[in-house]
Amino acid sequence: MTLLTTPLSIMGLLAVFFIEVILANLSRRFGAVTKMKPYYRGFYVAMAILALPLVVHLVHSSVVLSPQRGPQFLHSPVFYLFTYHLPFVAAVALGIFEAWHYWGWLFRESQLPTGRRQT
Repeated sequence: MTLLTTPLSIMGLLAVFFIEVILANLSRRFGAVTKMKPYYRGFYVAMAILALPLVVHLVHSSVVLSPQRGPQFLHSPVFYLFTYHLPFVAAVALGIFEAWHYWGWLFRESQLPTGRRQT
């Protein structure tokens, strides 16, 4: 089963990475139109942080597929906590914060009564 799910999990990480790329480009363009400060650079920081979990997951995938060849520390859950899970959570949290900063007005605008739209 791990032979099937290992490549799919890597594709899931790449999907999160490309979501960050898309949101960075959309936020950059939106910020240029509205003359906002370039807070969208946080998306690029999140992408840089996501690079570590991506590399660690590729290494982990090779260790899962051939467990006899990898060093012993690669089998440690603590290693994956600090090199995969925590950076992944930090990158996603930063991406969510930046997306809320740029795109939160959509939710605030939709909650206003229809007769009281702000202009």
